[in-house]
Amino acid sequence: MFGHDIRSYDLKVELTKCFNGHGIVYLAQHLPSRQHVAIKKFLMEDLKNDFNFIMEESKHLREFNHPNILNYHTAFVHNLDLYFILPLMCFGSCRDTMNNYFETGFPETLLACILRDVMLGLEYLHRKGYIHRSIKASHIFLNESRAIIGGFRVCTSFLGEGKRVKNLHELPPQSTKSLNWLAPEVLAQNLLGYTEKSDIYSLGITACELANGVEPFSNFQSTLMLTEKLRGYQPLLLDCTTIPSEEVFAQAMDSGVAGDTNSSQTRQIYASRQFSDALHKFAELCLVCNPTKRSSALELINHPVFKQCKHTSIREQFAACGIETADFNTLKGDELNLTNEFSGMAMDTSGGNFEWDF
Repeated sequence: MFGHDIRSYDLKVELTKCFNGHGIVYLAQHLPSRQHVAIKKFLMEDLKNDFNFIMEESKHLREFNHPNILNYHTAFVHNLDLYFILPLMCFGSCRDTMNNYFETGFPETLLACILRDVMLGLEYLHRKGYIHRSIKASHIFLNESRAIIGGFRVCTSFLGEGKRVKNLHELPPQSTKSLNWLAPEVLAQNLLGYTEKSDIYSLGITACELANGVEPFSNFQSTLMLTEKLRGYQPLLLDCTTIPSEEVFAQAMDSGVAGDTNSSQTRQIYASRQFSDALHKFAELCLVCNPTKRSSALELINHPVFKQCKHTSIREQFAACGIETADFNTLKGDELNLTNEFSGMAMDTSGGNFEWDF
C-alpha cells in the first residue's frame, strides 16, 4: 500500500527530533490513500556508528506482529536520506500527554488501560524470547484505540546460534538515560545476570511515572538510586494513603522530583485522590527486588487491576477528559506550531518538545 517514492508523501510539519538529533519525525500524508502517517527521516552520513542501532531496531520491528507493538509500513532510501513510514500516534507518547494534560499523572482507569496494553505487548515479546530493556513513558505511544510499545533500539533476544541463553549480563547500550527505569539486577552487573523479568520491574517504575507525572528516583544521584534499588526500596503511587508530610514533599519539590508547579498545590492534588488497592498491589508486584520472586507478564495479565478496563477504552477515557483528535486534513505546515497545538490539544510549551523516540 505504501510506496517507496518520497513524492507520494506530503510532509506537513516537523514533529520533533529523534535519536539524539540525528533524525526528524514528520506528520505526513500518503497522497494515494490520503492516510496520515509519521515519517522518520535520517541523513545517513550523520549516523556513522549509530547506523547499526537503527538497522537492528528496524529488524526487530519487522519480526514482531502484535497490536500493542510498534511496526512500520515500509522503509526506503532516497538520495542520502533514510525514511521510515510509521503509523501516526495521534496522542504522541505517554510522556507528551502528561506534559500537556496530566502533569500529576493519569486518572486510574486510563492508566489501567495503558498498563494492560503494555502488559499484553510484553507478554508477546517475552514469549518470543526478547527483552525490551527500555520500558518507560516516552516509549509508550497512544493512538485512538490503544497503547503501543516503541523504543526498541536496545531490545535483545535470548536466542543465539540455535540456543536459548538463560541470563543476560551486559548493560543495555546507550542506557545512561534509562538508569532510573532499569531493574536492580540489570544495574548490579553480577554473575547472576538478568532475564525478561527486568522488563516487569521497568513497567513498575513506569506505572509510578504514569500515576505521579514524574519518574521515580529523578532527584537521586545514580549511586544512591542503585543502593536504594538493591536494598529493595519501592517507589510509591502518590495518593492520600501514601503522600509524605508537607516538609518531606517540599524537599522533594526543591530537588525537582515533582516538576515546577507550586509545592502545596501539587501535594493537595495528590492528597485529594485515592488509587485502588489493586493498582497499588500491581505496582508492588512489578517492583519486587528479587527477580525470582517477581511475577511474569503472563501472570500479571489477569491481575484484578485490569477488570476496570473491560467496559471502556483509551479513546473513551480521553474523551471523558475532553481530549479529542483533530482533523489532520485541515492542518498545514506553514500554519501549525506543533509545540502549541497538536491533535486538538493546547500544548504546555514548558513541558518541552515531543519525545517521539520511535
